[in-house]
Amino acid sequence: MVSYVKERGTVSLPSSIATKAVGLVSVEGLPPLFLEAKPGVFANVEDASDWVGENRPTLDRLIEEHGVIVLRGFPLQTSADFGKLGAKFPVFDGNYQGGAAARRSLDKGVYEATQRTGDQTIYIHQEMFYVRDYPPRIAFFARKVAETGGETIIADMAKVTRLLPAPIRKKLEQHGVLVVRNFAPPSGSNVETRLMDRRGWEFAFYTDSREEVDEVCRHRGMEPHWHDDGSLTVFSRLPAFVVHPTTGKELYRTALHTNARTKADMEHDEEAKQLLASQKIPSAMVLGNGEPLNPEEELALARLVDDATVYWKWQQGDVMILDNLQIGHGRNPFVGERATDLQMFN
Repeated sequence: MVSYVKERGTVSLPSSIATKAVGLVSVEGLPPLFLEAKPGVFANVEDASDWVGENRPTLDRLIEEHGVIVLRGFPLQTSADFGKLGAKFPVFDGNYQGGAAARRSLDKGVYEATQRTGDQTIYIHQEMFYVRDYPPRIAFFARKVAETGGETIIADMAKVTRLLPAPIRKKLEQHGVLVVRNFAPPSGSNVETRLMDRRGWEFAFYTDSREEVDEVCRHRGMEPHWHDDGSLTVFSRLPAFVVHPTTGKELYRTALHTNARTKADMEHDEEAKQLLASQKIPSAMVLGNGEPLNPEEELALARLVDDATVYWKWQQGDVMILDNLQIGHGRNPFVGERATDLQMFN
């Protein structure tokens, strides 16, 4: 069951943070930790960004401790403002070449979040779960909140890891995961399509060079397979668990839990079914030996992640910074215009 965070209580903060922000947590102790700016404490975005830079060690600790923080009431309005604040964090060493949802660049280090149509749910996942190298932390900026819905949902993946049924854990540990993704031939368009597999590979890899795509795949541990029609299939073979670099805890890092939901959605989506049937090598997420989890196991995983998922009503200008291993994220369907930006940090 996905929970809505309704009530929040205050939490004591280090003095350096408490001078300009109030800490708010859900009464159940669920993530995230909200850091709400006191009225009038920041003169402008530069002032707020400088404060973030000065308090980086404390903010880093709070992100690790709570998994995710939300900066609320900070004077951010544009992608450039978000970029200035994000510049106080170390930029992710990698980039988004070969990403699942091709993103247009909005400012230095700032990308648009996944542009799926408002009728679609984006299910819980860890950013770039399908490649070997991934950003340890990511940040979202609510540049424009949707008229209805569109909340970013988050899930406590440490809780999911702890509660994994033993038979499923054994299969994941033994076989790992195989992710198969498809890209269409070059289309000349950088507009996201409703079905991600219809994106041209040149949009996803930010290049029209097959040689560069091959090099990106080699660097990221992916196996490319080119088809005669110019389309591309990419294979990623990955462990299902990784060790957190600072806490030392083993964490579930895959999206096998989304299979039950996406299969149910496809039953009512003729276009998606036809696309999958037309693929020479169908897109899939399965165990590393090529076998799927059985339907009961897939549903159990989906329900486990649902039970660890929360959301809340976003406010214009909110910035969420999350630990990309401890916390998964997704998005509720929405009505109206919605604009959310993304940055990736080490």
